[in-house]
Amino acid sequence: MHRLDVAKGALIILVVLDHLLEATAGWEARTTRLPLTAIYMFHMPAFVFLAGITAKSTQLPRRIGVFLVLLVVFQTL
Repeated sequence: MHRLDVAKGALIILVVLDHLLEATAGWEARTTRLPLTAIYMFHMPAFVFLAGITAKSTQLPRRIGVFLVLLVVFQTL
């Protein structure tokens, strides 16, 4: 469980960094566009994934599989 808490903490730090980059330079700056895009692409799905792992379920492998399929579909759209 300690590793999940560390992962969630790292994601929270990325969210703060993302908001800081967006507030200071914005999406128009060439230097921040790529980091902003990269963080936005995975931080919220990662939060959902970690929340799904920590939820009590007898069908955990199935839930992880469905999440990964949805992640791929939404990221390609």
